[in-house]
Amino acid sequence: MRILHTADWHLGKLFYGSYLTEEQDYVLKTQLLPLIKDEGIDAVVLSGDVYDRSLPPTEAVALFDEMATKITAELKVPFLVISGNHDSAARLSFASRLLASRGLYIAGELDRMTDPVVLDDQYGPVAFLLAPYAEPAVVRHFLGDDNLRSHEAALCALLSWQQEKIPRGMRTVCAAHAFVAGGLAGDSERPLSIGGSDQVGSDLFTAFSYTALGHLHGPQQITVPTIRYSGSLLKYSFGEAQQKKGAVVVDLDGAGKANPVFHEFSPRHDVRIVSGSFADIMAAPDDRTDDFILARLSDNQPILDGMAKLRRKYPNAMALEMPNRNTEGGGQRDFNLRQSTGQELFDSFSKAMRPDQPLTEAEEKCVRQLWEELEKREQGGLS
Repeated sequence: MRILHTADWHLGKLFYGSYLTEEQDYVLKTQLLPLIKDEGIDAVVLSGDVYDRSLPPTEAVALFDEMATKITAELKVPFLVISGNHDSAARLSFASRLLASRGLYIAGELDRMTDPVVLDDQYGPVAFLLAPYAEPAVVRHFLGDDNLRSHEAALCALLSWQQEKIPRGMRTVCAAHAFVAGGLAGDSERPLSIGGSDQVGSDLFTAFSYTALGHLHGPQQITVPTIRYSGSLLKYSFGEAQQKKGAVVVDLDGAGKANPVFHEFSPRHDVRIVSGSFADIMAAPDDRTDDFILARLSDNQPILDGMAKLRRKYPNAMALEMPNRNTEGGGQRDFNLRQSTGQELFDSFSKAMRPDQPLTEAEEKCVRQLWEELEKREQGGLS
């Protein structure tokens, strides 16, 4: 059996105020769907975080509906989906029993879960154990076991409950949305709990032929190649700029041996960090100026209208950082704002904006004249 493992689509994701739905649509339709068709995939597993939030935009729901229809109805491939910590398990589970008859198997709310999904290939049956993200209290109530207090204990009990329904010796694939100890987290994953109590041990998955994990956005294996995160569909933060994104194709033979291979995707617009002085960044040749850009400047002085100027070259520039810029006193005012004159306020502003370049004598004279004129206007001295 050939399985495609994907996860963390985060449909409806907001990135610096802009929805990424068009970017997600592009990758799903131009790369994931052709991969399913070209590789002769027998089953697709989506390991949680279908959406970026529990109440996703209508465009995100429409995109998932379209993808599910293309996979199950057009390509005739079973599609197995679990909810993640970003999803609403209840909403994702809507009509799940009816959809299962059409080849779309959704595991969200535990109360609606059925037996493991069993699919057949030329070697016989393969059981898919679907373990959606669930708080320990939810699993505790579902299984009626008051001893389930940690994420690890809850997931272990949930998997054991499903394993009891499988004949011994059957090949098994587990889909779970969890933070497995040893995994490398980034800055995009929402914590499952406080203080590290959300982590589960990789030994929970050693009995399975393959474990398709979701939650961590970087593609990676955990201890062995058959316990693996596919990573997210796209780069969802600048902290992920160096990560590869794609999906895993898993060949499962008759003996239950799994051989996973990562297939990298190419987004319509990449997420990149460009570094250097503002002048060097603007002058450097770049054939990918439409990418989503964070400019990390080495300049010590602020750039007037820096973002507007940056977007002349990079129209999709999202952020501008100046880590080397320091202001006097660590940014703390050394004057009383309410008791300062306008001239004093301007002097402080000038020092903050140009700490290494004081006003020239001519500039100071011009500023004094402007303040004197403004004060006369306020006093009614000029009409």
